[in-house]
Formats: sequence, structure tokens, C-alpha cells
Amino acid sequence: MKEKTERKEGGSDAVQAAFRLLSIRQRSVRELETKLLQKGFDGDAVARTIEYLLQAGLLDDERFARGLAESRTRHKAWGPARIARDLASRGIEESVIKSALAGCAPEEDSAREAYRRWLKRNSRETGPRAREKAFRHLRARGFSTAAIMKALGGLPSDD
Repeated sequence: MKEKTERKEGGSDAVQAAFRLLSIRQRSVRELETKLLQKGFDGDAVARTIEYLLQAGLLDDERFARGLAESRTRHKAWGPARIARDLASRGIEESVIKSALAGCAPEEDSAREAYRRWLKRNSRETGPRAREKAFRHLRARGFSTAAIMKALGGLPSDD
């Protein structure tokens, strides 16, 4: 057991563990740091590993944030507020979050697409009650009230 602890203190083992984690999916610096510490690597080995990966260009919070923001916009129909909360929870700085969100589709277009998706799943819903439900759904997805109102007003109502 002692041999395993000594081995985990080595920087090369931390780098190998980081490579395995990054081969599964991209991660932010904080996510990778947390995972390596949870795996039992000491703080110095983790710091050296993070620094090595940053210098090698294998770890990049800006690239990670852009990719995640685009993915959440396109595949999950999330709005900017929800994406920003998700990125912040992963340890991404506010300036990087703003930059990542600036590269996404305009909020009104995303809200309109999210509303179309909602209509497909809720085709039996009609009238003002349906629009209220759609509003709540889009709000929970992280869209602003202005974008939601444009999305709801931009499509024909079933009233």
C-alpha cells in the first residue's frame, strides 16, 4: 500500500492520469485539478502536471469554454444564462465566459429554436396556457425575458 502512495506522488503518473481523463472529454483546469487531487496525487505533482499541460496546449480554458458553449447552445438549446452558470461551476473566469458566449448564435435565434423544439414535444398544448408553459421552459433554459418574448411572438400562436 505504501508503494502505491509513493508512486502517486510522482509527476509522470499524474501526467498519465491527466491524459486518461482528457481522453474521455475536455476538462477545465479546475476540473482536472480536482480530479487529480481526488485520485490521491499530491498538490505539487498536480500543479506541475497542470502547468505542463497548459504549456503543451493540451489544456485551455478558453477553448474548453467555447466548445462547451457551442455544444450546449446547439444540442441542448440552453440560453446564455444557463451556459454561464455551467461554465462558472467548472471554474471558468467571467471574462472567458463572456468571450465564449459572444461566439455563440444570437440569443433570439437560440430561443426561437428552443421554442420550436418545445412545440414539437408538446404539440397537444395550445392556447395561452401553453405559451405560459413554454415561457417557463425557456426561462429555465437560461434565456432572457426579451429573447423569450421575441421567440414566442415570432411564431404563430394557437389562440
